[in-house]
Amino acid sequence: MIPVYKPSISAKSAHYANDAIKSSWVSSTGKYVDLASEKLSEVGGYKYALLTNNGTAATHLVVRALKKTRPDIKKIIVPSACYVAAYNSLVYDNNEWAVECVDLNLNTWNMEIDKVEEGSAIFAVHNLGNIINVPDLKQKFNCPIIEDNCEGFFGSYAGYSSGTQSLCSSLSFYGNKNITCGEGGAFLTNDKNIYEYASKLRGQGQSEVRFIHDELGYNYRMTNIQAALLLGQLEDSNSIIESKKRIFSRYKENLKNIPNVKLQIEEENTTHSKWMFGIKIPGSKGYDVAKDFFMAAAIDTRPMFYSYRAHKHLNFSGKDINAKLINKEVVVFPSFPDLTNLEIDYICEKIIKFSKQYY
Repeated sequence: MIPVYKPSISAKSAHYANDAIKSSWVSSTGKYVDLASEKLSEVGGYKYALLTNNGTAATHLVVRALKKTRPDIKKIIVPSACYVAAYNSLVYDNNEWAVECVDLNLNTWNMEIDKVEEGSAIFAVHNLGNIINVPDLKQKFNCPIIEDNCEGFFGSYAGYSSGTQSLCSSLSFYGNKNITCGEGGAFLTNDKNIYEYASKLRGQGQSEVRFIHDELGYNYRMTNIQAALLLGQLEDSNSIIESKKRIFSRYKENLKNIPNVKLQIEEENTTHSKWMFGIKIPGSKGYDVAKDFFMAAAIDTRPMFYSYRAHKHLNFSGKDINAKLINKEVVVFPSFPDLTNLEIDYICEKIIKFSKQYY
């Protein structure tokens, strides 16, 4: 079976993790927490990078930072389909915001915003690593923008790393991400005050006096062992992203002239993060049919994210016609760094065979 994803963990990462264990600093204090944070800022071009225990925690801090700095906001604009962590971060604290879901563009598979009412904020989510042009949104709409950049690491917009041009943003280092430490994440911002606020929340809301807590906070800290793994990954990031570029280029070259295979289209002046590779087959009967076909060929796949309406705990409003269609017609394929060209060619051969059923 060719898996959808498996991490590429170097001997360097393993060495750093073993060193962290031997040091006895295995919790949230230790040299690797600082080293990994500094390296992340260097690699990604982030002014302030705060490491967290996972991407969902980082995304929650992003929402808390928006609430702290812009208490006047009444409505949050989100995509009609994305990974559920972005949605959950809006409901954790019983926020009174109205949440409006904007439907997806059939080409980019990201939300397509036509207008923004006064008193609203935009929550940009980069589906599968296809980057929304946040600087362009900032020019069009005079409103705060936050980012779920968990799928966007190594993507860019207008010459900037994704996650750098909004109020604040999040990253994930889950096992299927371009850079991983098993779990783990990061909160990113250019604002020192926002960084300090997020850092306080991450550490249980502790005041300047140890064990005195003057605000509701969380234990969202990354361990030294996680940070050690992360440091090795970040130091190997050039080779990892080059592998991902090769994989995406090979897929695109093999599938570029296939009539009934549609690829995810990038917005102008953006660069895809090369996280997950998906294709859309118009007219296909749904993901379950595709899953069975490719499983029989020993190819693991995933569906595209479901409409927000599929999550019964959410009480949001908005359109989702395109989201449902994209979920029905899109299949996500293996894209891990060690995927070989022969494996890609084999997968593409099966994609072409499957697509012909609907053309």
